[in-house]
Amino acid sequence: MAPLLTSYSVDKSPKVYDEYKFTLPELYREMAKEELREDDAVREKALSEMRHWIAENPYIFKCRTDAKFLLRFLRYRQFSVPMACEALERYLTVRELYPSWFKNLDYTDDVMKQIFHNGPFTLLGWDTTGRMVGLSRFSRFDGDNHSPSQDARFMALVMETMLESEEFQIGGCNILLDFQDSTVNNFEKWSTSDLKIMMEAYSHAYPLRYGDIHSAALPKYGVPVIDTFLSFANPKMREKISCYSTVDEMEKYFESPLKPAMYGGTLNLEEANRSLWKRFEEYHDVVVGLDRMEIDMDYYSSRWNFEGATPDEIAAGAMFKRLRMC
Repeated sequence: MAPLLTSYSVDKSPKVYDEYKFTLPELYREMAKEELREDDAVREKALSEMRHWIAENPYIFKCRTDAKFLLRFLRYRQFSVPMACEALERYLTVRELYPSWFKNLDYTDDVMKQIFHNGPFTLLGWDTTGRMVGLSRFSRFDGDNHSPSQDARFMALVMETMLESEEFQIGGCNILLDFQDSTVNNFEKWSTSDLKIMMEAYSHAYPLRYGDIHSAALPKYGVPVIDTFLSFANPKMREKISCYSTVDEMEKYFESPLKPAMYGGTLNLEEANRSLWKRFEEYHDVVVGLDRMEIDMDYYSSRWNFEGATPDEIAAGAMFKRLRMC
């Protein structure tokens, strides 16, 4: 088991933190400098400022303040402390507003086990650029027996577990979406409200750095649902999406060592899934421990009015045309 390297700001008394040491390969040090403006001096100063802000914030009662957690947000916002603090607030708020979606992220839960064994998401590994590569097979999300919030909770488990990896924080991720064999039920169970909440997490609340997003074989009956889903995304995320009529067209975007056998490669998906399960085991206490964080919901629920969010109709129309061409 990984040591519990988390600390929580429970009161306003001064704290002593272990000195942070950058221990990743040189590839990530260079990437952090070039893409995130991160170096030792910038990192130390930003961590100090962010911890001070949390300690002085009357609306945050309890929050992780260890370096690995705060660096999620600082790296996400390229070490702009005000923007990182805002990102942290948004993240904490969405977790509290929708606890059935984003809390109790316990991989030993029976439903989480069921979803995992269905195989809707596989961590394929890291590519040569240092980015995590994930494969999502949409048909593997049970359209009949699992609710949108249960599917979302599983993906939140994946996101929280991966965000404990500094390689993931710095390198971000490339995602391949395979809609092959999806049924009407896979799409119809998602309401507009469900889609809005999910995209709030993917596009706004979680500090995820996206690289390329490749999508293939989306059936016509799924287009309106995915189009609505993407209408709630931020513009930068939409720009990263490419779609293809068939999975064959998408296969060239798998690097050879990360190409699953079912797509003509050599990677064993069962072994890759076992690796993800080991990560769940390793970070179980840390991920479940996130539920200890507390904020003033009267204040934040009025400040971040997620329910009032509206889709980007113009972008939705443009994306719809793109998807119909797939």
